[in-house]
Amino acid sequence: MSVESNKQLVTDFWKAFAGGDIKTAFAMLSDEVSWLIPGNLPELSGLRKGKAEILNFARTAAKTFPSGLRSEIRRVYGDGETVLVEMTNRGKLFNGRDYENEYCFVFEIEGGKIRRVREYVDTHKVHELSASA
Repeated sequence: MSVESNKQLVTDFWKAFAGGDIKTAFAMLSDEVSWLIPGNLPELSGLRKGKAEILNFARTAAKTFPSGLRSEIRRVYGDGETVLVEMTNRGKLFNGRDYENEYCFVFEIEGGKIRRVREYVDTHKVHELSASA
């Protein structure tokens, strides 16, 4: 796939995933997909392997943001099979607090599907805002 096709795949994936269209989003993922969030926040950080683990994580996120998240994709960069996305996510947390955080995602494409995701986010901010009000 071309760099532009890879960038389109990633933006289409994110729009479906963030919009709750899991079936469409997961069709764009490799069966061997992995998703890593570095850090030491047990409920957020770690490596998830396979669609089942990622689906479980998405269900947890849906409970954390019952009204969903609004994503503002600011930049999309591509180089070969790698696509980087800078975005801001905003929403209302389960505890009523407003959430806004900056993200950088690194997507790796193999065989026309997303094979690896690395998500960089301020996990400390997530932890502080998610604490009971």
